[in-house]
Amino acid sequence: MKLIRDPALLEHLLEKEGMRGFFSKEPQGFRLVSFQKHELLSAPGHPQTELLFIVKGSVQVYGLHEDGRLFSVSQGGKEDILGVMGFMGEDQPPFYAEALEDTLCLALPIEKNRAILEKDCVFLRRLLLYTARLVKMSALTGTSGQLLEERVAAFLQDMQPDHTLHSIHSGVLQFHCSRRQLQRVVKKMCEDGVLEKVGKGKYRLRQGKGKMA
Repeated sequence: MKLIRDPALLEHLLEKEGMRGFFSKEPQGFRLVSFQKHELLSAPGHPQTELLFIVKGSVQVYGLHEDGRLFSVSQGGKEDILGVMGFMGEDQPPFYAEALEDTLCLALPIEKNRAILEKDCVFLRRLLLYTARLVKMSALTGTSGQLLEERVAAFLQDMQPDHTLHSIHSGVLQFHCSRRQLQRVVKKMCEDGVLEKVGKGKYRLRQGKGKMA
């Protein structure tokens, strides 16, 4: 993690991202931090002391089975929040959060602001909406009987603000499928004009293509 000491940029991002609208009373201590690709934003054994509001980049949240296999919890990007469990009193996060690309966050210290945040109805409603979104994401990506192609399209349309699959690896975790299966489906969706390749292993849903026939 790198702390970016640029008050003007911090103020610009607070305004640009509408962060002040997240609260009825503005909390204290915002700072700007960045994470490199593959760097962990949180991990078991490391207490979550800040809420991280993602303003650029994307992350994969995952856990480990006892045999070492990974399982996906969620994939997020701009407008997502990390550290909610820390705010709710879980001192040790049970999951890993890894940057899928260089990621920029607005960080807010939890304990310094806990007293006002716990009474802030605007902020708490935001957390409730975000939690509901995670539940919907889990249900959407884990729907049995639905074609993988349909799940990918629905996930990118309804759950990803930028409508982008940021890597095949994150998709494998998200959709609980093999790498070969996902690569085959993504290739077909590109050929059908549903997806467009926008970088190495990175695909964006074309406008108006979120609903599969």
